[in-house]
Amino acid sequence: MTQYATATELAGRLQKDLDTYSANQVLTLTSSLFSRTADTWWEATTVTYTVLGTFCPSIALPFRPISAVTAVRINGVAVTGWTLIKRTLWRTGGFGVSCVIPPDEVDIDLTHGYAAPTDDVKGAVLETAAQAYEVPPSAVISESIDDYAVKYATAGGLQLTASARDLAYMYRGTLVA
Repeated sequence: MTQYATATELAGRLQKDLDTYSANQVLTLTSSLFSRTADTWWEATTVTYTVLGTFCPSIALPFRPISAVTAVRINGVAVTGWTLIKRTLWRTGGFGVSCVIPPDEVDIDLTHGYAAPTDDVKGAVLETAAQAYEVPPSAVISESIDDYAVKYATAGGLQLTASARDLAYMYRGTLVA
């Protein structure tokens, strides 16, 4: 997993020296949390997506954004005549059949994700990582002496800030291809 900001950038945001290991750990976890919430990654990732064959002329792909499809195979045999439009692969003759035993298997080699984190994503990751670094889980936020009372932080730990969550939801967008 690529982290979307550096320990030096986090130290600059917090205006203090940080333990590099801890800073890198929280940045890696925060970057992953942001990507899972946004349902996309800010690093190009190449995968082979496998799906059952279908008479339908289209296959909706579960990744976003898709930057390239390099090959489509039905039962291991390369096919041509397909077109990629946004997150949907189209082919006039369909993509095999699923009503035989065993059903046809369609393998699609593709690359998805953004090339690199944008400034808004980097800012959201830094904001969330700074919060997690400064307010650890169960941090004491107030204490009394008479009839001893302790109040612990409930918003500590690793969770997206409200603005980072909103940005992640914006990147997630609608689930329609």
